[in-house]
Amino acid sequence: MLPLTSGSFRRAVLLRIRSARLLSGHRGASGGPRCRWDPPAGAEELRGELDRFGGVSVRLARRGALDRLDAASFQRRLQGAVFDENTGKILVVQDRNKLKNMWKFPGGLSEPGEDIGDTAVREVFEETGIRSEFRSLLSLRQQHTNPGAFGKSDMYIICRLKPHSFTIDFCQHECLRCEWMDLSDLAKTENTTPITSRVARLLLYGYREGFDKIDFTMEELPAVYTGLFYKLYHKELPANYRTMTGMD
Repeated sequence: MLPLTSGSFRRAVLLRIRSARLLSGHRGASGGPRCRWDPPAGAEELRGELDRFGGVSVRLARRGALDRLDAASFQRRLQGAVFDENTGKILVVQDRNKLKNMWKFPGGLSEPGEDIGDTAVREVFEETGIRSEFRSLLSLRQQHTNPGAFGKSDMYIICRLKPHSFTIDFCQHECLRCEWMDLSDLAKTENTTPITSRVARLLLYGYREGFDKIDFTMEELPAVYTGLFYKLYHKELPANYRTMTGMD
C-alpha cells in the first residue's frame, strides 16, 4: 500500500468485489471455462483481503489503477431467483469469500450492453451450473452509498428464472455451498440477507396467489429511432387495454 505522504496524493479505495476474481480468473471445481472470468484493465494491480463488511477490501497498488477500471460496470448487479414450481424449491448459494456466509440468490455484475435477463441467466449458470430461462423482474434496489460503487448509485436487480436443468455443479472458487432449498424455509430462515428474505416472501406470495400479482414482465417495443428497439418491464397489461384506440 502506498503511504500518504505530505505534498503527494494517494488514492486508496475500498472495493467490495465478489471473491478474489481480480487476482486470477476464477474457475469452477473442474477448472473449466464456465467459471472463468477475464478481469478488467488495471484489475491485476489490485490486492484483496477480507473486510469488515464481509467482502473483499482492495487497495490500489499504483495511483493510476482506478482510472483504468470501468466504474460503470459496478453500477448494475443482477441476481437470479431460480424457482422450480413443481417442487417448490429455490436455488441458493453461500459466497466463499464472506465473513458471514448467508444464503442468497446467485448472480453478479452485468456486462456493458447486456440485457437484465441475460445477465441473470448467465451468472446463475457460471456460479451453479444450472441452466435457466428469464421469466420476470421481481425487485430493484437503489443504493447511493454502496462502498464498492465508486461513488455511483448502485442498482441491484432480482429476476425470477425458470430452471431447465437441476443437477448442481457450482463454482467452488466463488461459492462455499449451493443447494435447492424449500422456498418456505428460505422465507423463514434468519441465515440470509434482508433483501433475499423479502424477495423469498414475495415469491412465496406469487407461488400461492399467482405470479401475475408480483411479476414485472418484459416486452420489446420500437424506439423513436428508426430500426432500434428497447425492452420495457411492467405489470401485465390486459389485452383490452393493449388494443384500445381511445379513452371512454
